[in-house]
Amino acid sequence: MAKSTKTKEEDRLIERTVQEVAQNYLENYYRRHHGKSQIYSKLEERTKKIYGMKRADGLLAYKRSHRSAYVISMEAKSHKTLPALKPYRVHSLWIRDSIWKGMLLTLMSGILFFVWRMTEQPALIRFGIPFGVWTLAAICYAFVYRNSYRYQEMKVIHQVLQYPANEKWLSFSNDAFELIHPALQDNLFKICKARGVGVLLVDPKKNVEMVHRPKKISKWIGKDYLLYYHEEENIRKNLGLKATTKK
Repeated sequence: MAKSTKTKEEDRLIERTVQEVAQNYLENYYRRHHGKSQIYSKLEERTKKIYGMKRADGLLAYKRSHRSAYVISMEAKSHKTLPALKPYRVHSLWIRDSIWKGMLLTLMSGILFFVWRMTEQPALIRFGIPFGVWTLAAICYAFVYRNSYRYQEMKVIHQVLQYPANEKWLSFSNDAFELIHPALQDNLFKICKARGVGVLLVDPKKNVEMVHRPKKISKWIGKDYLLYYHEEENIRKNLGLKATTKK
């Protein structure tokens, strides 16, 4: 038993390995599918001081025009940072939506019109019936959608969104994914897709599976997301872009 546990531990990937494998995969992916022979690719790229010096696990960029670049950021996670990957319920949003949907279901049921005609009944009954229906509808909605990804979030999503880019990726190891409760695994992908974040899975043999692509975010013409990064001018020079005008 102990031997099996040891083997399982040895199969787990460290975060640095996930970073390197995912970065290489993305570099090759953008070369193949976007026909870009010249790509800037670097691990551990920070944003400028005025933007919090946030550290992206990986940054890629390629020339889009003579003045701007297309930017891709990446965040990597392993089993050691598992808490950041686990979806958790946002109770305030779940409860608020349940109350609102309960009200809509009450209105759609026509119970208010029915009670309005009960002119001979005491006020307690006239107001109590619709309130009871509303409460029951809200409870039913809350129960049915208690595990919906719509009311869940992940800490890693907030991290990924800290790195401005046209496309944002989250990469993590298979072993970390398997440690998440099965009922939440599918939600993890749905949350990422709903937030526009692409997902890569890295297995023990360092093979990469693309679960889904990220949403493309546009920047104003003539501007790009390199403006946020500390090595902006060096990246521009590397890609053969015109330097920004410093005031």
